[in-house]
Amino acid sequence: MQSNNIPKITTKETEHLRESYPALSHLEAGNISEWLQERKDQLFEMARSAENEADMTRVLGLLAGGIGAVCYAVNPLAIVGGLIGGAAWLWFVVEHSNRTKEIAPIPFVRGNFIDAIARAGDYDNRNNYQADHLANTVKFLERHEAEEYAFLHAEFENIGQYLTQVEPGKRFYAYRWMFGWFGKLKGRQLPTYQSMALHLQDVTIDSRVNRSEISAIAQAQTQLPPTVDIKQFQSPQVDIRDTHQAASLSKPEELQPSANGLVPETITNLPLANRANALIAALRKSGFQIEDMMSSQVIAIAGTQRGGKGTLAAILATLSLALDSGLNTQYFTAGVDVYPFSCNLISALKYPEKDADGADKLVARDLLKFLKGLDASEPYSHKNLLLVIDEAMRLLSLLVI
Repeated sequence: MQSNNIPKITTKETEHLRESYPALSHLEAGNISEWLQERKDQLFEMARSAENEADMTRVLGLLAGGIGAVCYAVNPLAIVGGLIGGAAWLWFVVEHSNRTKEIAPIPFVRGNFIDAIARAGDYDNRNNYQADHLANTVKFLERHEAEEYAFLHAEFENIGQYLTQVEPGKRFYAYRWMFGWFGKLKGRQLPTYQSMALHLQDVTIDSRVNRSEISAIAQAQTQLPPTVDIKQFQSPQVDIRDTHQAASLSKPEELQPSANGLVPETITNLPLANRANALIAALRKSGFQIEDMMSSQVIAIAGTQRGGKGTLAAILATLSLALDSGLNTQYFTAGVDVYPFSCNLISALKYPEKDADGADKLVARDLLKFLKGLDASEPYSHKNLLLVIDEAMRLLSLLVI
């Protein structure tokens, strides 16, 4: 029971915001996928309703304006109705243009009017227009709601995996936090789970949650057994916060018990330098040419997007630091990735008040300043420096010389 003496954190302007979502008790109780799908369907239905209202506004506005213009000679007061209808039509055209940068004066015609005329004689253009039907419907939402639909459409599975590992009472907050970063990063990526978990350590359980509802929903989550056991097609669920569980589910072949008794459970008990040497030996045994990788003064790691380039760079930097505790590691990266090793990390997280592009530009500025400082230094004055530039092409494209 909540005490009546505790003041509400909400204001009269924000009380209705939570009520516009599907019941939050289902989200906090663990019905995460169902809740996300319900919110996605809700936003799409809101978009369809807004589109229908927009078409009706344009129809009635043009109709009233036309009748007023035609009947003005018969009854001068008709012009008043025509002006009201014309104002409603103009209001929609201007409001829609401000939100989507499209001029759409004709009812039932989506997109720019000029583009609609061009589509009339272009078969391929008409097919592309039909393929974008869903996106064009969502444009009728308010900008913030349209961004949320894009967030759910692009990251549905990732959101579910993240929220599954958040404790009840913090899930709606975590959902809004991820959505905020999705907007700041222009939809390019989500923050890492580690950065979210680190942030949620300072967040308390929401005092507005209905604990009795959550408990009742959790107890009612019983369902008929399926005809086919779908669990046989599912991969094991691993809590990425529990490294011991992950190690027990999957042990790389090179880290299986060996002649000297080295197993993953004992690696963490070794001194840091010995631990690094053990991992390097395991990498060699697996065929990874670590000597060739680390023999050059400059190392470039290339690969596809989300292919593990930054993870590999972080692993190599971690091993280097383990072998040389005096190593000065400077790590520059675009975006908000967080790597759990000791270094001077410069990323977009340094500038939380900026959007994604603005934060990356400031990181690129810091990188340029650091490089100019190296250029002005005495030769061989930085003998123990390890400089890592992750997302190098992104940062270098933002450098202003």
